[in-house]
Amino acid sequence: MRSLPLRSIWQIVSEINLAEIQREIDAPVHLLIAADDEPNAEKAALGLSSYCADFVHPWITVTDSSGSGLLSQSTEIAPQSPSTQSFASQPSRSSPDCALLVTTQPKLSSDLQSLQQALNAQSIPSLVVVVGSEAKRPDSAIVRRGELARIAIPDWSAQAVAKVATALIQTVPPPLRLPLARRLPPLRPSALNMLIQETSQVNASYSFTTGLGETVPGLNFVLGAGDAIVLTKNQLMMAYKIALVSGKSGSPQQLLGEIVGVLGGGFLFRQLARQMSGLIPVWGIVPKVAGSYAGTWAIGRAVLAWATEGQKITPELMTGHYREALEHGRQAAKRIVDNARRPRTSSKGTGLPSRKQGVSSRLLRNVSKRISRLPPRKS
Repeated sequence: MRSLPLRSIWQIVSEINLAEIQREIDAPVHLLIAADDEPNAEKAALGLSSYCADFVHPWITVTDSSGSGLLSQSTEIAPQSPSTQSFASQPSRSSPDCALLVTTQPKLSSDLQSLQQALNAQSIPSLVVVVGSEAKRPDSAIVRRGELARIAIPDWSAQAVAKVATALIQTVPPPLRLPLARRLPPLRPSALNMLIQETSQVNASYSFTTGLGETVPGLNFVLGAGDAIVLTKNQLMMAYKIALVSGKSGSPQQLLGEIVGVLGGGFLFRQLARQMSGLIPVWGIVPKVAGSYAGTWAIGRAVLAWATEGQKITPELMTGHYREALEHGRQAAKRIVDNARRPRTSSKGTGLPSRKQGVSSRLLRNVSKRISRLPPRKS
């Protein structure tokens, strides 16, 4: 497949709703941290607010285990520190969006149990953190009834905070991940790694779907340009989110323009050409899918290094990221292809017809329908 010309890249950029992405990431998010002894809750709040652990972010509320009243009463937001002055002043919130329940015992106290039940009643996700000497017990990290997730740590060291941050990002629903990471830097590595992984998986799955269509003679030329547009759009949206969450500022158009400039149009276009290059036969679907995964992952890692460390993106750096991701891409491609080839049969007694052909045939039919709706190509 030919690489996209520069004007096509900027046309794709113009079609991305950058303002909407920024609104989603800047959305207010309220984290409640409760513990039987409030000092433990404060340590958690300090550790999650910044790497320096010298202030509590204004959108974290710290309370003891009697904090169930905060779910129905307005909470007072602490004054902003200098590190958070860039965010607009926020009003008080009536209830948290997510919660951290800190305990020194594997079994929650009656007060924390009551708070957890109140959170569950309002569908507010919570993570239980067992901290201290009791965290060494084999059962301390086992999820109890009514809990979404649980983790055990010996103390509030930087390594332990990173473990809590990862668990919290995995516990909260997707719409909360990036807004939380935007405000709480210790959560950024986990949230952005998850974003890069998910976008890579999406692009790999899309490449597989269209790769089936390309096995039909004559369809590959029609699908090629559309593939490049979809993959590029996903990669640029991912890069823009990484920059925003990492604290980059500027107007949406300026920021995305800076990203494209930093990546270097040449690499982006060559990468697209490589990941989508004429692998038409069926045996070529796996390397094509792996290339799409690895290319997206490499772009994500490069933008992350630039946004968080100011690292210059060079061809050598990109090649290293690509090679690092290629094995993961091959594994992802194998899973996608194996799942598509696996026959699916209906349960007995359901009256539904047996499905013996797997997903591949259905995907190909869907691709063919989409092709039939495309406008005729200009000669």
